[in-house]
Amino acid sequence: MNKKVKGMVIGIIVVLIGVMGLGFSLVHHPATSSRAKTATNATVIRNKTSSSRVDRSSQTSTINDADVVGVWINHHNKEIHQKITFTADHKWKENQHHVTNIYSGTWKRIGHNQILLAPYNEKIRLYGANFQTMNVLSYDHILNKQTN
Repeated sequence: MNKKVKGMVIGIIVVLIGVMGLGFSLVHHPATSSRAKTATNATVIRNKTSSSRVDRSSQTSTINDADVVGVWINHHNKEIHQKITFTADHKWKENQHHVTNIYSGTWKRIGHNQILLAPYNEKIRLYGANFQTMNVLSYDHILNKQTN
């Protein structure tokens, strides 16, 4: 092969490798803008606390015993006829399938707007306006607090 052809082949190979490398780097690296500023912890905290509307359900340990105490009824799945009564002395009892007090035990607040039911080790999350809704996390049962 003459020197011109060899040089041209090597040049083409180098250009192809360069183009492939550039294409690979564009595909595997996120695009950044020179105008974008990196968020710092101070920026995140400032933006989070500057919100005019605070969602109580996202704060930790904001529920109190009074938020839990009362009768809670499953209006979302009426077929099981589920009703749970929580008392101020941290006891609970549940009616289900027209059976009175089918389950019972004690309850305690565990933070993150959650309570724990003993002896079943079941977690329930309270949320919504004035914590009027609860979600039985292991069964995805949703109950609403009776307002009477």
